[in-house]
Amino acid sequence: MEKVRVNNAAKLATQLTDVSYKASVTHEGDTVNVRVGDASLSDVRRAMCRQMGWPSGEGKMLRLAETLVFLRLAGITKLKIVGDTETLEVELEKGGRCRNAA
Repeated sequence: MEKVRVNNAAKLATQLTDVSYKASVTHEGDTVNVRVGDASLSDVRRAMCRQMGWPSGEGKMLRLAETLVFLRLAGITKLKIVGDTETLEVELEKGGRCRNAA
């Protein structure tokens, strides 16, 4: 499971970069930490959680939500999107769907 978490965290970082969000992605326990600097956290969340995919710079549709499904299957239940001045916490439900943490 650890290998699946590491590989999909790296894939998520690459996908976010491909849709113009330079990100550092790590995981700790059941949480994936996504550091995005000064990017809009709500925009990053939207790109990651959108079920229909997100267009990359090359015009391809990237399905970041599929990566979240694999992370959820590997035991990841939370996303923490960290910007320069704020943090947004998101829960991953079964099937990889996102829900704002209470």
